[in-house]
Amino acid sequence: MRLKFTKIILMLVVAGMISACGNKTEKSPDKMVRTGIQRIMTEDNQFNFSGSYQTEFIIQNNEDKNSSEITEPIIASEASASEEYDDDTSELTEYHRKQMDLYNKSIGQFLGQFGKSFSVPFTGAVDMKKGVMEVIPEVRYEDKNVLISFKFPTYLDFNNLSLYLDGSAITHLSDTMPDNKMVIGDKYMQFAVPQDKAQHIPVADLLKSLPKSVDDGYASIDPSAFKKVNVDEFGKTLEAKYQVNLNTDYASSLKYNTVLLQSLSKTLKETAAKADKNNKYKPEDYALLGNIIDALASIYSDSDNALADTPMGAYLEQLKNKSNLMANNFYFDSKGRIIGVRFKTDLPMAITGMEEPKGTIRIDYKVRMDYTGSPKFTMQPTPQNSINIGARLGW
Repeated sequence: MRLKFTKIILMLVVAGMISACGNKTEKSPDKMVRTGIQRIMTEDNQFNFSGSYQTEFIIQNNEDKNSSEITEPIIASEASASEEYDDDTSELTEYHRKQMDLYNKSIGQFLGQFGKSFSVPFTGAVDMKKGVMEVIPEVRYEDKNVLISFKFPTYLDFNNLSLYLDGSAITHLSDTMPDNKMVIGDKYMQFAVPQDKAQHIPVADLLKSLPKSVDDGYASIDPSAFKKVNVDEFGKTLEAKYQVNLNTDYASSLKYNTVLLQSLSKTLKETAAKADKNNKYKPEDYALLGNIIDALASIYSDSDNALADTPMGAYLEQLKNKSNLMANNFYFDSKGRIIGVRFKTDLPMAITGMEEPKGTIRIDYKVRMDYTGSPKFTMQPTPQNSINIGARLGW
């Protein structure tokens, strides 16, 4: 009897586990993404990551068939200059147009080849429980008989609002330049917010507010934009169990940024209202940070575009008027954790300020996460092995 009872208990436990797993995978695609991102920020926030950033230049080919036949410029003789001025002007204009077509074609070929050979692979680590993260981007150009590579390890410490950079890829030469007044040597370069200002920035409260604000941002996107799809080739390299695709336009992306920042501002104001006299930060500290966030939010949401006369404002205004889609792909393991992300989009070259040649910049960004529970860091900055650049320059 006891044996039968034990079997019944085991069956119920197994059934419960199967049911729990079923509930996890039955979540709607938008909830899968939102839950996965929250886990990255609150639970599984200690991990290593790796990935790459690549660009491809797709040039629009509108060249004239006869443009390659151009040899010498057309020059009118002095005798006929006054009589055939209009004809010569027309011929010169046509010549210059064809020369410009050839120039644009050569620029397009250069950019096309450059894009095939250029990439930015990277690795890194995140330990939000300790308030630190690291990213090591490698600027790389590789082709037949050539390899150029620069690595710039970067370490961000939220506890003291400092960024540490290992610039030895450049400083090993710049240190030897004549009249160099700041030799870096083997030390890291530290860029820190001055302590008299850092002590008035409620970073801890900002980080606590971030998960909810990010979720509010994703909640502003139409749930139907999230689609569960078959795992693609990149997902298979991750051994992903599920894949969710999110296609958004730039207007939706700007709205996401606006909602996220507005949510952050609101939460900080609520935190300030609840703070008592023993709180580390004063109301004016929260107000200052809130004003900065409100200013950023207004940039994305301002229909009048107050920054229209600036490069950033003009760029954002162009984004609002573009219908190009941004493809975001999220890859999940069997536990519902996001183990990889891929972002792809096409940007008109004109949006970067390049009117010619006409074409598209295709961006492909991939990253994978490895949840080790004990992320490995390459950099270990300390006051002894770092140089505070700001202090040296009198900032």
